[in-house]
Formats: sequence, C-alpha cells, structure tokens
Amino acid sequence: MQPQPAGKFAIPVLVLTGFLGSGKTTLLNAMLKQPTLAGTAVIINEFGEVPLDHHLVENVGDGVIELANGCLCCTVRGQLVDTLAGLLARDPAPAAIIIETTGLADPLPVLSAILAAPEIGSRLSFRSLVTVFDAAGASDILGRFDEARHQVMLADRIVLSKTDLVEDAEGLTAITRHLGALNPQAAIQTAAEFLGEISAPGKHDWLQGIAPLTHHAGKPDEHAHHHHHHDINRHSERICCVTLRAGKPVRRSQLDLFLDLMLSAHGDHVLRIKGLVDIEGGERPLLVQAAGRRLSEPEFLPAWPDGVAGTSLVVFLDGMKPEFVADLFASATNRPSIDRADQQALADNPLAIGGMRFGGPKP
Repeated sequence: MQPQPAGKFAIPVLVLTGFLGSGKTTLLNAMLKQPTLAGTAVIINEFGEVPLDHHLVENVGDGVIELANGCLCCTVRGQLVDTLAGLLARDPAPAAIIIETTGLADPLPVLSAILAAPEIGSRLSFRSLVTVFDAAGASDILGRFDEARHQVMLADRIVLSKTDLVEDAEGLTAITRHLGALNPQAAIQTAAEFLGEISAPGKHDWLQGIAPLTHHAGKPDEHAHHHHHHDINRHSERICCVTLRAGKPVRRSQLDLFLDLMLSAHGDHVLRIKGLVDIEGGERPLLVQAAGRRLSEPEFLPAWPDGVAGTSLVVFLDGMKPEFVADLFASATNRPSIDRADQQALADNPLAIGGMRFGGPKP
C-alpha cells in the first residue's frame, strides 16, 4: 500500500463499514469515548425512511451529521461531498472525520467519489477503512451477499464483533482464517483489541500515524456504472426495506408476538430489525434490534430523541414480501381488517396471515 500524498494540514478520514447488524454503531460509540478521537466529526449514512443511528451516537454534540434515505455508494454521494466541504469550512475544522456507511454500502464508490472531488480531495487524507464483521454470522453473510464480501476485501482493518457468540476458539480461528483468505493484507482484530490500540498512551495522533489509503486511487469511475442503476431501497432483487408504524402505543405482548413470529418462522429472511417502539404505559422509547434470528435484549432509552415520536421499526428483508411483514405487524398489534386476523387469532394460529408458513411466506 503506497502512501497517498496529502497536504500539510490534511484532515484524516476513517471510513467505518460493515454489513447490516454487524455492530458499527456500537463500535463507533466506543471509539468516540476515547480521548484520542476528541474533536472528531461523524457522518452517518442511514438507509430507509426513518433515520435512527445518528440518535444513538453518544457524546459528540453537533459533530454528528446524518445522510438519510439513500446509500452512499448509490444515491447520496453528491451529498457526502457537499457535507465534507461544509465540515472543511468550519472554524475550527474537525480534528478527524469518521464516515459510517449503511450496511449495504460498497466502500469503493465512497472512496472514489471523494478522491475525484478536487475541491475537497487535497484537504482530506484517507487513513483507514475499518470493516466491522459479525463473527457469529460469518459463513452465512459472506456466502449470501456480495456487499459483505466487498466490505471485507477492501478493508485495511477488520474488527470482529460478537465474538462472545462464537461457540469455541476453533470456530473463531476458522472465521479469522476465512477472512484472511479474502483479504490477506488486512489486520484482523477483536473489538477489544482495536479499542485498546486506539486508546493506548501516546496514541493521540492515532489516525495521523496510519499510512493513508490508496485502494484503487485514481480509478474513480471504474465501478460507477455498476452502481448508478441501484434503486434507493434495493441492492439486489432480493433485498428490500419496510418501515412499520403504529398509530397508538403497542403492548409489550404484541411486540413480543410479532418478533417471535418473525424471527422463529422467518429469521432466514430477516437481515435486520431496528427501531423504537412506543410501549403502552411507558414514557420512554424501547430500542429493538435484531440481526437474522438473533434478537438483542430490548432496552429503554433515557428519552425520545428530538423530532421522533411513535413506533417506527425498519426491517430489512431478503427474499420476502414487505406487504406480508406489514400485515403480520398490523395483526400482532391488533389492527385487524376484513381480510386480516387480529392479535388473538394470530397468537392462536400463526398461519392466520395469508401466505404465512414456517420456513417463509408462499411465493
């Protein structure tokens, strides 16, 4: 990897990527607590109608900027360049910039777009492309999605998350070996090792000390055509995104019924569930997150984020009709219609939703 020439006052940039549910925001929060990254600005790209991740990033005040409802590698690259230009115009400018991509992003067009923008390229210096990788879902994700493989292959640093969910040391060794075969040049670390490195004494110039990235430098258009035609909510014919809302507070039993049916009967089709739920009788939002069949323990946030009210769950699906999921949620939250079951009917008979079967909806 050859160093990329940079101006004397170039601001270091780190791109943080990783597939849906890999744990990017969790790692980002842990990074931003380190004194070595004080003064860092964060750009978060979110996919879907309801942005949430930027509300979950802690302790950076107005340093978080959201690029919503599109993917950096497809539809909002121009916004990214404009946002970076705005950060460079600040006085003082940020000490460093971290760009967190959506889980469906291919990092190469992100890097290429910035390298090809002369108005900002000379003021920025890429220092690291960090891919967060869900060690517990390794073989499944890499085998099914090109995006996940590209994120691994382009990284100079791979951070393993959820290692506690891997059954044994041999399993973790096999995962590390697999990733190393895909990208022999990348450093592969656990999240604890990565955080320990950036927080070590004498690492106050941590980003400055990494050789700048040159992945495909000077080839900004090589993959451009491949990505221009992507729909805002699709990266393949199989993947889609649906936003679920409820007009009134949801009982916890209703939420549990929906999650149980989705993950037990259709977990193979669920890439990601993330959102806030207005629980009946409560004043605080319940944060719900799932990746595949794995449901994180829901937790109440201290307060509703500014500008956010009411239940809103974003569900990423692979090979499943969003209308089916919307009907299932409506039935579970007791919003029946003439041709839709209510909560009790659904609890008594999970097949009450047309097209529902264990193993997936009928095509």
